[in-house]
Amino acid sequence: MNKSSRVIYRIAAVLKDKGIDNKVLAELMGVNAETVSRWCNNEIQPKPDNLYKIAELTKSNIQELLIPTTKWPEGPSKAEEAQRAYDQNKRDGKFKK
Repeated sequence: MNKSSRVIYRIAAVLKDKGIDNKVLAELMGVNAETVSRWCNNEIQPKPDNLYKIAELTKSNIQELLIPTTKWPEGPSKAEEAQRAYDQNKRDGKFKK
């Protein structure tokens, strides 16, 4: 999936569901309406403090503003597998001290 087709945030969907215009949110947040539009189009991502503020202003759970990630395959993640391999190599003395 290329960067332009990947949806990161659901800000636009939440605003639409709640009947809130981008311009109103921008005014409440003290940011440019273009910035909110770019967040809604996933051209840029809001900083965590702005994401929290959007959730607060819209009375949404932050998780509602993010794409769902419940469809991960079963089993350990790549990071967990890498950690296990690292730990095993460490126990086996494969790292120089």
